[in-house]
Amino acid sequence: MTPEPALQPRHLLIVEDNPVFRRQLERVLERLGLRANILSCATGTQALDLLELPRTQVDLAFLDLGLPDISGLEVIHAMRRRFPEAPVLVISVIDSERTLLAAIRAGARGYVLKGQSEENLMATIEDVMRGNYPISPSLARVLFKLAGAPMAAAAQEFGLSPRELETLRLISRGHSYDEVASLMGVALSTVQSNIRNLYRKLDAHSQVQAVSKAREAGLL
Repeated sequence: MTPEPALQPRHLLIVEDNPVFRRQLERVLERLGLRANILSCATGTQALDLLELPRTQVDLAFLDLGLPDISGLEVIHAMRRRFPEAPVLVISVIDSERTLLAAIRAGARGYVLKGQSEENLMATIEDVMRGNYPISPSLARVLFKLAGAPMAAAAQEFGLSPRELETLRLISRGHSYDEVASLMGVALSTVQSNIRNLYRKLDAHSQVQAVSKAREAGLL
């Protein structure tokens, strides 16, 4: 069973200049049943001005980096100064290695690419609310490459592929196989195949045992 979200945000901030995507995100938040006050900004300057107001409260923020006036990174820095505990999820079309790292270093707690279905977006937001750090699979591979050390070495030792490692990470967070398939954008049969390979390579006989062995080996 998927764990209940630890965060129940009452004040949300959306910083997005595309009105179509902004409305889609608002619709996703409505579908999640969040009873929250939603603050929407079309530019980074509007967001910075809003964050300067004493009455402004933000529990969870969603922002694009490619804003028409300033970089979304400036908004992340402002969020961290004003609300250091509030998660910031980047939802962008920018998939460059440099931008991904800059966003994470600025304080983003997740980075996903636009173009996913509303169902996937809902699952991503729920992941953030559970305290996780969702990263689009294609971007996660960049992080594994850059991390270069313990996790990559451990994965190589067990012969795990990037897809198997991503599957392992998601099931360790309590996602069902169907949810993993949706988040990774693959068929359920692919997830099941990844799980069988994980069991074999980790010499595990259950999901709990696989996750436990992975943590001991430094894979999680």
